[in-house]
Amino acid sequence: MTTEINAPTAATINANAQTYLSASTEMRQRIEDLAVMREAFENTQLARTNQALYGLISECLSLYRDLTEGEKLKEKKLGLQDFINLKGYMFKATSPLSLKIIRCIFGEKDRRRISTYHTVLRVAIVEKWSTSEVAAKISERGGVQEISVRKGNSISQKDKATAAQAALWNQSVATVTSEQLKRQHNSEFNEQQAVAVLTQNQDGTFSVHCVVHSTTAVNAALAAYFNANKSDLQQIAAQKKTIEESHQKADLISKAVNAANDINSQAAA
Repeated sequence: MTTEINAPTAATINANAQTYLSASTEMRQRIEDLAVMREAFENTQLARTNQALYGLISECLSLYRDLTEGEKLKEKKLGLQDFINLKGYMFKATSPLSLKIIRCIFGEKDRRRISTYHTVLRVAIVEKWSTSEVAAKISERGGVQEISVRKGNSISQKDKATAAQAALWNQSVATVTSEQLKRQHNSEFNEQQAVAVLTQNQDGTFSVHCVVHSTTAVNAALAAYFNANKSDLQQIAAQKKTIEESHQKADLISKAVNAANDINSQAAA
């Protein structure tokens, strides 16, 4: 018995190709649409949500200060305890006032979230933030989660950016210019740092897609550079410190020698 195998026709191959192409295109478009939705959410709803959260933490800081400073502290703390009793919250004898405030305001459904917010409040207390700068301070450090995971000897995003900037300030790997870039020139940003979105080409060149004038974007890029080149930057910082200390020592010796010479000159006179 002979089995006949029919080869696919050109029309069939083309139809299959179109089907695959259509499915691929639809999926890509679907992902792109969701990415745009995510970006819009971050720039609007999430931003408003974060600001509302930062405002609540600012109020918690104000509440803490009202319970630790000024008059009628006993009566104020009695009011706090009444609220705790009403809600049925249980605290250890060693639980700090800051934790009690956070749990009273945010409840106790999510212990991890409570721990995060409590860490932020403790940092605000220790570093003596004013209530008006709480939102800016939290945003500066990358949000509440970034503050919550910081160790006592860790480096903040801002400090990383500052360290990278100090190392790169006098260093330039290239000067980029084009007619399109010149047409986008705005003298308002002269001598200010910016971030560019580039594509590395196979021949080693880079294609510049856009330039972004944003302090937040610049700091994020510098912090990322610090993370990728941490050991080198720390070595540069150590060398710089050694050189500065050497110069200071030489300056002190020079001043001491000059002072001694002046004394000898006065004695000889």
